[in-house]
Amino acid sequence: MIATLLVISHVVSYFTIQHFVVDRHNRIVMYLASNQIKLLHIGEETYLPKNLAVGFAQTTQLELYPMSGDSIPEGLKNARFHRGFSEQAERYLGENTEVKVETSDGIYLWISEPLHPNFWIRMPIGDYEGNNPMELFIFSGMLLFLSLFGAWILVIQLHRPLKRLAFAAREIGRGDYPGKLKETGPQELVSVTAAFNQMAADVHQLEEDRTLLLAGISHDLRTPITRIRLASEFLSDQDDEIKTGIISDTQDMDDIIDQFIGYVRYGSEERMEEGNMTELIQQVVEASSKQHEGLESHLCELPEARFKPMAMKRLISNLIENAFRYGKAPVIVKTFYNENNIVVSVRDHGKGIQDLDKNRLFQPFARGDKARGGKGSGLGLAIVARIVEMHGGEINLENHVDGGLEATFTLPV
Repeated sequence: MIATLLVISHVVSYFTIQHFVVDRHNRIVMYLASNQIKLLHIGEETYLPKNLAVGFAQTTQLELYPMSGDSIPEGLKNARFHRGFSEQAERYLGENTEVKVETSDGIYLWISEPLHPNFWIRMPIGDYEGNNPMELFIFSGMLLFLSLFGAWILVIQLHRPLKRLAFAAREIGRGDYPGKLKETGPQELVSVTAAFNQMAADVHQLEEDRTLLLAGISHDLRTPITRIRLASEFLSDQDDEIKTGIISDTQDMDDIIDQFIGYVRYGSEERMEEGNMTELIQQVVEASSKQHEGLESHLCELPEARFKPMAMKRLISNLIENAFRYGKAPVIVKTFYNENNIVVSVRDHGKGIQDLDKNRLFQPFARGDKARGGKGSGLGLAIVARIVEMHGGEINLENHVDGGLEATFTLPV
């Protein structure tokens, strides 16, 4: 937009200068030249004294060249047609007046008027600097180039802080704290950056307060849960069924607290590292195989990628745990590489989920109870979605055509 405005302004300036400066200068020059030519013809027609005519010719340096035969003056041969002078000369000397400009030891005009078509009049006009229109084009082109170059520098200076602001906004969207941005640039941009810094600090403080609150609640809840579990150990053998139920309930409560903490601390503070995704998935599969039977893996060699190891382990282990908890064995973990993306899928062989609402299931506390039971707090998939989003990937749930549910996530390399 700035470049367009500059070009339009430059074109308007060019034609303005051409009309009010160049054309006016040409008109004045030709007005004076035409008066001298008229005086010359008056002197010839009224038979002025020879000494007066010679004096006038010497003073004005007007020269009259008849066009007889093939003898063309050397200066006329080198002269070039001047459209601006010719247009102005037609106003004073009649239509079809032709003006040429000779550049030698000075600047000379060669004028052919319709009343005397067999003569060319040569007259000096001093040091005229506008005889070459290319000079005007070169000057205008350089001015336009410098204007556009200055505008480009200005746009770059405005673009850099805006680009940093956009990058920091994406960082906050992924749960990272980008730090305080430099408040530089125009006043409006400084105000926006200052407001953004304040917002980022408030969001970061809110995250810290929420983490501290949930950590305190979990710590306080685990104490009575532990007392309840210890108290259940003192029940008699006749109350084995009650004892087993209490232990199971306290374990579920402990797992729910762990999920709450996992949802808050989903790896946003962990640093990205370059690593082998295949080795990490293999480690998670081997660890889960010790707790569950029927876990299979079909892993291919994946390229090196940047990811947060602990968060990625939590992501894959959550998908495997969900598959065993809500589905049926065998649970199959697959990986492959497709168009610069790492693709990982975890599939069970359960009933799947009827009326699958993908957007709802990835929300906190959302559960697919109608098809897959009512255990858990509904945070498992929400944690998974946040970790995938933090890595710039996408996750999808689909009911497999051969039965069961398949969770697939892609990560860019």
